[in-house]
Amino acid sequence: MYNCSWIHCTLKNGRNLLNSDQRNSFLFIVLIILLFSYFPGFGEIHENLRVISLAPHITEIIYKLDAGSCLIGRTDFCSYPSEANQVESVGGYLNIDFEKVVRLEPDLIMQFPNPENRRKLEGLGFKILAITNETIDEILNGIKEIGEALQKIPEAQKLCDNIQDTLNMASKIARKPSIPVPAILVVGRDRGVLGNIYLAGSNTYLSELWELCGGTNAFNDINMRYFSVNEEDLLKRDIKVILEFHPGWSSGEKSMRTEKKAWSLLNHLTAVERDNIYIYTDRFYVIPGPRITQVAISFMEIIQNYNSNQ
Repeated sequence: MYNCSWIHCTLKNGRNLLNSDQRNSFLFIVLIILLFSYFPGFGEIHENLRVISLAPHITEIIYKLDAGSCLIGRTDFCSYPSEANQVESVGGYLNIDFEKVVRLEPDLIMQFPNPENRRKLEGLGFKILAITNETIDEILNGIKEIGEALQKIPEAQKLCDNIQDTLNMASKIARKPSIPVPAILVVGRDRGVLGNIYLAGSNTYLSELWELCGGTNAFNDINMRYFSVNEEDLLKRDIKVILEFHPGWSSGEKSMRTEKKAWSLLNHLTAVERDNIYIYTDRFYVIPGPRITQVAISFMEIIQNYNSNQ
């Protein structure tokens, strides 16, 4: 609650000095001051905040909202945009340097939901904002949550609108086939062989983006976001396209030939037979933030290529 005693005192002492119109004008000014002090988005501006980001997608959003001046700490993996590399790192997502965090004295720490990290950081007296990002809706809601926290609400809404417009455009341009194209979305695999294969399920942003452009998840009956499969599991499915996401892998032509050759053991799959295998090594594919629009455009191009080869 605000202490309004100074207002009452001023009005009482000035009652005989101000006429009715002047008193009304004075009251209006007082109300405006209170509104700017109380409601979020007024009064304190985002530059006064000291923020640590513990996830790459959060760091990207902060900069996209033109609030990079708030950022005083990041993880080793927060390397985009390039300006983020000038901000002090507080370690990795699972090995936070808590001494650095304490020394930086943040007003707010933003992280992907992690109960253990949250417990430790709140135990040190810090305010935590957890941003979920598994689905498209969660990504957009996360942008709005960050915008509200940084008092960048209009900018966050505009960013969400732009993302949604681009996704809608990709969906229309893709010229969706009459029958959705079944694909697997590989988010983990041993290099050079078909071992330790992990897929993204239907309730993930990667799967949603593929469906948006005219595809379907070949394992959409599995009620898990991420799960492992073996060669036998794959042979039981109708897989027309293989999409792989391996940030850090070499994108050289020789490396790509080697990784695609690993699938030759499953040459009964339509995707392998027709060489519909796409391996992405850029990190933004697995960072669920503003650049999901680029992922959608890539998927749109694959669907177009699939259509032209039918």
